[in-house]
Amino acid sequence: MKKLLLLAFFSFATLSMNAQEISNDQWVLVSKKTADWCPLCGQWGWTFKNYLLEDQQDLDVVFWMLHYSGGLMTPTAKAISDNFPASGQPVFFFDTDNMNVGSNNLDVKRQEFKDVIQGATGFTPFAGVGSTATFDGEKITTKAKVKMFVDLEGGDYWLASYLIDDELIAPQATLGSMAVHQNILLHSFNGSNYFGENVSTGAVDGGEEFTVDGVLDYSGQTDIPDFADGYSVVTVLWSKIGNSYTPFNLNRQPITSLVGTSDVLKNIDVTAFHLGAGQINLSISSDQKIDNASVLLFDINGQTIATKKAVQINTGANQLVLETQELTLGTYIVVVESELGSRSIKVSVQ
Repeated sequence: MKKLLLLAFFSFATLSMNAQEISNDQWVLVSKKTADWCPLCGQWGWTFKNYLLEDQQDLDVVFWMLHYSGGLMTPTAKAISDNFPASGQPVFFFDTDNMNVGSNNLDVKRQEFKDVIQGATGFTPFAGVGSTATFDGEKITTKAKVKMFVDLEGGDYWLASYLIDDELIAPQATLGSMAVHQNILLHSFNGSNYFGENVSTGAVDGGEEFTVDGVLDYSGQTDIPDFADGYSVVTVLWSKIGNSYTPFNLNRQPITSLVGTSDVLKNIDVTAFHLGAGQINLSISSDQKIDNASVLLFDINGQTIATKKAVQINTGANQLVLETQELTLGTYIVVVESELGSRSIKVSVQ
């Protein structure tokens, strides 16, 4: 699909995610099976997706988009989608149950989702999960953790962590090239073990804890689009029954910041505007003077679009014009590098 953005995006940086305590709440999983080429996914499916996002604010819900096909498809999203039995798209699931949403029943199904979510999250959980994540310059490492709260007589339990893109501007049929996609499932931290590792089979005692380590390697070519701020780690404890996996409990933790291991440029903001005729205007706001900086523009496939060296950035507002090839409007990455460090910023070129 898409290759890794150049490692310059991560230079001098470490990914920071606060230690996640085991949640004492019961979380539920809501999924949308979708594709960027699907007209209905961008019509009533998009409307219903927005209904659910609005209704689930501040609730113990993980709502992710499973692009099983098209330009935003990843092997992880395809594998998770295949676990939920349904043909066609868009399809909306509560846990692994097809809720049979269609264009003629949006209001009824919206209320139905509210009811089942309220009922499920009101239960005292049998197990809780949490996770941490760190970035060392080449890879993101996660540690997923589960604690059993009660004795369980049997079961087959698997623990996994996933990378979620909170927001991405990308094409969507019927909506054009600037559609704002939310909560896109990208990748498993457990490689091709898309449902993680088996942590318990058979009886388990209340109070027992299990951990699973995961990693995403950024040192070479990989399949992760557009890495910058605005990502989350979702941790799922799956219950395997036969050949299918059902969420037993889960949690979501935002990746909150890029924190420097040296003098990373923290307080720089950039906005972009397409001037036409192969020119991009960048408005750069900085809280410090930066001498001899390099400013680079990349697309979401990691391709270099424009570079300008020996740039003087003054304290306050700055304007910089980059010469480019003709390009489409959408999401890009601006990287500012200097002897003080580096900073990568996701921008929307309008």
